[in-house]
Amino acid sequence: MDIGDTMNKDRIFDVRSFGAKGDGAAKDTAAIQRTIDAAAAAGGGTVRLGAGVYLSGSIFLKSNVDFFLDDGATLKGSPDKSDYNAVDVCPQNGSSKAESASGAHLVLCIEQSNVSICGTGTIDGNSLAFIVGPDGRNWPGGQGCIPWRTSQMVYFVECSRIRLEGISLVDSPYWSCFLHGCEDVTVRNLRIRTRREPVHTHNGDGLDIDCCENVEVSGCDIDTADDSITLRAQSQRLKKPRPCQNIRVSDCLLSSSCNAVRVGVGTGIVRNASFSRIKVRNTRTAVDFVSSWNPKTCGASFDGVSFDGMDVECMRFCRIYPFFSHSARFDGIRFANVTGTARAPSWVTGRKERPVDDVVFDNVSLAHGVVVHNANVSVKGGTLERIDPPEDLAAAYDAAIEERDAFPGDMAIGGTR
Repeated sequence: MDIGDTMNKDRIFDVRSFGAKGDGAAKDTAAIQRTIDAAAAAGGGTVRLGAGVYLSGSIFLKSNVDFFLDDGATLKGSPDKSDYNAVDVCPQNGSSKAESASGAHLVLCIEQSNVSICGTGTIDGNSLAFIVGPDGRNWPGGQGCIPWRTSQMVYFVECSRIRLEGISLVDSPYWSCFLHGCEDVTVRNLRIRTRREPVHTHNGDGLDIDCCENVEVSGCDIDTADDSITLRAQSQRLKKPRPCQNIRVSDCLLSSSCNAVRVGVGTGIVRNASFSRIKVRNTRTAVDFVSSWNPKTCGASFDGVSFDGMDVECMRFCRIYPFFSHSARFDGIRFANVTGTARAPSWVTGRKERPVDDVVFDNVSLAHGVVVHNANVSVKGGTLERIDPPEDLAAAYDAAIEERDAFPGDMAIGGTR
């Protein structure tokens, strides 16, 4: 990328001019923040990180500031808890004790506009400083036993006119990038990596798009320990609740030990979203729709979510089910022109009293078929086989769903290799 394409050459603010060392040892948090503040006070400009490793705690981006990382520049998360924001940094922020997610972030942008993170450099969450136990492996007992770790590495909340382009996001201890309640967002040519083996990043998502509007994602290469891309509808903490809508994702390469694309959770709606020309590799489930992970919420609904032109290598192509929700709507879910390999059946399963409404598989050519239970599903063209369980098995499924919200189709985490 030509630096002139993204930088205002009349207003370049070099972090080294404000005291940053970039030597990987000194803490550069304060110097980087001074640079951002100076650019914002001048009415906007480009904050530039030249080649080097900038060890940092939480930094706050501001309106009309372009945060530019040169080739060879790395913003690396400090290993020290005291260098990060408190969970009450803003009312929209939260934490999770069960997931050992503290509510701390490396890069924050709160209620700002016209902000970008661009360049060919790297933001590194320094995950090994947090997720590794005394024996050099994952903490025994699961993620709830991790003493402390940051939450989403890059956190945008209720912002507008946002651009993320060209950078690498690596080794986040939790989700890599969280866009919550934002509008008019462009995400282009990102490279995202979280650890899968030998140390697994629990909840190591790539790009989480929650209650956002007018989002374009293209050309991204995402390989993660958990969901590569998610569309969510969790609006409770937002000052201005909104649907997750008008989302376009295209020409991306996705790989996940969990789901390449996960749509759902929350209490709102995901609508008018499209995925086109998506390649999926070494993944458990290519596409997962789930309304609610929390029995205390009504769950997310779906209206007009389409996938066209997918090439997949996965254990299972898709799973669509409400889980804890008793009221979710599944309208206008479309899969078209899908090829590749799947090693197990897909599942579309609703509740007996609330079937999945409207799912279409059009020209899908995958082995092992799709099991359909309590769902309105159309399969046309391609080689995908529709499988309707026999009456006794269907009754057993209904009993398990009714008694303990146990939907068929569970599969252990892991990719194809």
